[in-house]
Amino acid sequence: MIVGYPGHLIVPFAKLISRKKVIFDALCTLYEGEVISRGKFKFNLFMRLWIRLIDWLAAKSADFILVETNKQKEYFLKRFGLETDKVARVFTGVDEEIFHPIPNIPKRNKFTVVFRGKFLPEAGVRYVIGAAEILKNEGINFLIIGNGYLVGEIGKQLDESKVENIEWIRENLPTERLRNLMLQCHVSLGQFENHVRLNRTIPHKAFESLVMGLPYITGRAEGVQELLADGKDCLMVNLADANDLAAKILLLKNNPELRQNIAENGRRLYENNLTNRILGREILKLLS
Repeated sequence: MIVGYPGHLIVPFAKLISRKKVIFDALCTLYEGEVISRGKFKFNLFMRLWIRLIDWLAAKSADFILVETNKQKEYFLKRFGLETDKVARVFTGVDEEIFHPIPNIPKRNKFTVVFRGKFLPEAGVRYVIGAAEILKNEGINFLIIGNGYLVGEIGKQLDESKVENIEWIRENLPTERLRNLMLQCHVSLGQFENHVRLNRTIPHKAFESLVMGLPYITGRAEGVQELLADGKDCLMVNLADANDLAAKILLLKNNPELRQNIAENGRRLYENNLTNRILGREILKLLS
């Protein structure tokens, strides 16, 4: 029986009602997702302890656990005192029926970088806005697609910056519309904050960018370095550094050959290691 994310509370019940092995596709802990990322329950000790208990019960009840990075695996082993062979890293991949290259979608006339995702602390959206301010006279547009926890703070920063090269789409889009908007852009942006979560996570948009052949720029963090190589299949920037982000965006704008090489290498990385068929075989091998 496979329990998917975020089924942390379901895992103990799955163990009770089934004689089958329970596989927990955890991705990360519930505490990370709710407390560390989204800042919930800062002043509610009971809820924080309750979430930790749920994580502990899930980790102990599952027969086998899948996580997103090796750094996440190390965290699970240490946090819950698990045996090494109980936890395995499997990259998340994408829904290939939705995210794939579509050659007939034209790029925007003006060079555009896209950030898509939730406005969580680790995302570092403020550095994207900072980079847009730095590059306001370089013929570069920014498309920000997102909302979430820090939406008020980001909205205020956008109002105060008064930059005219940022387009912000705050509503939740159908996935096909999101894909098409991303494909219209020249570069895709990852996460940039100096935040503990970045050491253990790889965002979904990293895999989406790879499969669609979008050059990807992201913060230099341990989690994403398990998958990507700086200068080969992505460009990495110093964490919490709008100036470095702006410099790397400008580098890709002014170097079409580098941009194409990174896009092609990223696409090749996906085809060789991250397709649904490859990841599916990897999971079946682990479960056998």
